[in-house]
Amino acid sequence: MALKKILVAYDGSDLADKALGLAFDIALPNPETKVDVVNVVPIPLLNETQAIGLKDITDMMIEDGKETLYAAHDKIEALGDRAGTLLLTGTAPATELLKLANGGEYDLIILGNRGLSGLKEYMGSVSYKVFHGAEIPVLIAK
Repeated sequence: MALKKILVAYDGSDLADKALGLAFDIALPNPETKVDVVNVVPIPLLNETQAIGLKDITDMMIEDGKETLYAAHDKIEALGDRAGTLLLTGTAPATELLKLANGGEYDLIILGNRGLSGLKEYMGSVSYKVFHGAEIPVLIAK
């Protein structure tokens, strides 16, 4: 099965760089394979008054997310127009990734594993939640 479109979750960490490298290595020799790099900016669930008070912080987090994606795109720019970036916001990064990935457009998700184990992994790892909630194959970089 040829991969047409790969989704890479990217947060700028070393393991996210490994995931991005895997996607690049898969896509480079396959001229039909596209790579979308996504960064999810976690926005806490706030009421209207709280949201107004935190608007500057939220804007700063979104700008940081954009800069993270620019850095990721630079690393795969050899793919040319087969490389894209997406910035998402939401209260739960894993949920946002799953909504995007399970929408039918992607053949594979690649993301880094933060190395959490035991109860911590079960309770909070984005990679754990994506692995168990995805309807498509997931490749986790370690």
